[in-house]
Amino acid sequence: VAAPQPQQLTLLSGIAAGFTNDLVKRFNSALPQTHINLQTSAGGVVVVSAVDGGQGQLGLAQSDVVYLAYRRGIERNQYPHKNLRAIAVLWVNTFYVVVRRDSPIKSIADLKGKRVGIIRPGTSGEFSTRIVLGVHGMSYADVQPIFEPTDDLMPKLGSREIEAVFSANPLMLTAAHSLSQTVPLRLLPIGRTEVNRLRGSYPFLKPVTLAPNQLKGQDQPIETLGAEWLLVCSSDLSEELVYQLTRAFFEQLPALARDHGEAALIDPEQAPARPIPLHGGAARYYRGREV
Repeated sequence: VAAPQPQQLTLLSGIAAGFTNDLVKRFNSALPQTHINLQTSAGGVVVVSAVDGGQGQLGLAQSDVVYLAYRRGIERNQYPHKNLRAIAVLWVNTFYVVVRRDSPIKSIADLKGKRVGIIRPGTSGEFSTRIVLGVHGMSYADVQPIFEPTDDLMPKLGSREIEAVFSANPLMLTAAHSLSQTVPLRLLPIGRTEVNRLRGSYPFLKPVTLAPNQLKGQDQPIETLGAEWLLVCSSDLSEELVYQLTRAFFEQLPALARDHGEAALIDPEQAPARPIPLHGGAARYYRGREV
C-alpha cells in the first residue's frame, strides 16, 4: 500500500526570515505526515487576510493587526476575519524611529514636512507608523513618505537623503547598528501619554522601554511602543493537527532560541495570552500543560 501523501500546508510570514525558515524545517521533520511550505509575504496585514481567506493555513502577524482583523477587518478587507485562530504568542515587536544624532528633530511632531523612510505597506510596522502619526495629529500628507525596506532606508538616513526611519522589529534593527558605527544615531521617544491614547483603540499595543546601549551612544532608556507577534492558523485545521503543531513548536523552542535572538524572547507562560480565540488543538495542548 502506498504511504499516504503528507498534508500540504502553507505558512505565510514577512518577518524574521532566519527564524521562520528554521521553524518550518523543524515542523517538517517533527511531523512527517504534514509538509509545510513557507511563503514570504509583505507582512502581517497581508498574512491575516490570506489565512482568513484560505490562501494559507498558518501565519505570523502582530497582535493588534490580528485583533483588528478578527473584530472588524483591516485595510481593504473590511469584514470580520472570523476564520483566524491563535496558536501561540511569540515575541514583542518593538517600534523604532531613528534619526541622526546631530538632527534638530526631537519628537514625532518635528517631522512635519520632512522626508521620512517608512517600512513597506502590508507590514505591521507600516500600520503602526500610520497610527503613531495619527496620535500626533499627523498623516502621510504631513510628511514626505518614502516606502522601502529598512535595510535600504538606513543608508539614506546616513547620507541625509531622509530625516528619519520608521520601522518595527523584535530586536534592535541590524541596519541601525551597522550605520551607528560610522554615523551617530538617536531614537525618537513615543511617550506614555500617546501610547495610552492609542491603547484606547488598539488594546494590544503596549508601552516598551528600550534599555540603554541597544544602539551605540544611546545612554538613556527610551520610551516607545510594541505589540506581540502571534503564530495564527485557520479555524479549518483539525484539532489533532494543531495540537501536534503546538506541541512541536514548544518542543523545538529551546533549540530555536539558541539560534535566533527573537525566539529567545518567547515566554512559554505567556503563549496562550492571545487577542483572538485559541484554536481547539492549541487549547488542548495548553490544558494538558496547565498553562
